[in-house]
Amino acid sequence: ANVLAGTAAIRAANKYKVPVVFDLKDWFPDSAAMYIGNPILKEIVRASVLEVTKYNLTHSDKIVTVSPSLVNKLKLFGFKSDLITNGVDTSLFKLLPKMNIPGININDFVIGFSGSVEKWYGLDCMIGCMPRILLCYPNVKLLIVGGSLFTNYEKELKQLAKDIGVSNNVIFTGLKSYNDLPKYIACMDMCAIPLIPEKWRNIALPNKFFEYTACGKPIITTHIPDMEAMGTDNLYVCKNRKDYMYYIGEMIRNGTKQINIDHKEFDWSKRAEEFEKILESVVK
Repeated sequence: ANVLAGTAAIRAANKYKVPVVFDLKDWFPDSAAMYIGNPILKEIVRASVLEVTKYNLTHSDKIVTVSPSLVNKLKLFGFKSDLITNGVDTSLFKLLPKMNIPGININDFVIGFSGSVEKWYGLDCMIGCMPRILLCYPNVKLLIVGGSLFTNYEKELKQLAKDIGVSNNVIFTGLKSYNDLPKYIACMDMCAIPLIPEKWRNIALPNKFFEYTACGKPIITTHIPDMEAMGTDNLYVCKNRKDYMYYIGEMIRNGTKQINIDHKEFDWSKRAEEFEKILESVVK
């Protein structure tokens, strides 16, 4: 599940006749080029990683990937793959009572995000909507759980909140233990997946979807086809800021209710059984 380290493992495995399963988590050429600003260098990185990825896929006995759209994308390059979607630990992510978080009151309506605080998520747009939202609903808080991995995006967001006068209504927790995430999600009235790049949305089936759903939460999201195809009734898809503010208003006026979905089907134990069958098939 890695570009260069994957190549080293595959070459060693091929040499010693060890079967290989390549687990393609996303489309590596696009994700590797995401951090490059210079367009020429960006294309060089994308093209280089594409060639390495094709080598890895060609020299693997089985390919596993995480979304139906990524299965279809691989077909365009001539590769057959098996689908094993992301999942969730349902012993950890489940319906929980709200806990106390500094800066959030019991009567606040909390819009929440849990994950990497990076520019492929439109958190700046969410913060930018806060002044207008607060004019109508002054008890709204935006809770951002996580931190930046490779950039200063979190610092930029904090400065943005300060510049537009909403610092008291935007709560940054920083990085938290994975085991603590369900407690923070429990405090959210509506959870967000504001994924921006179209290339990523068209192949994504985010872990957040499974985690939020297992916690019984409604999800406000950009258009992510494979996620919508899951057929759950907890998604509110936004095309623009107007949609985003409309759904928040609807939720505040009408109240939120816990979503009851058979999330046991999403459990990692199920995914482990599927992966075990793949491993058994290459050994046989």
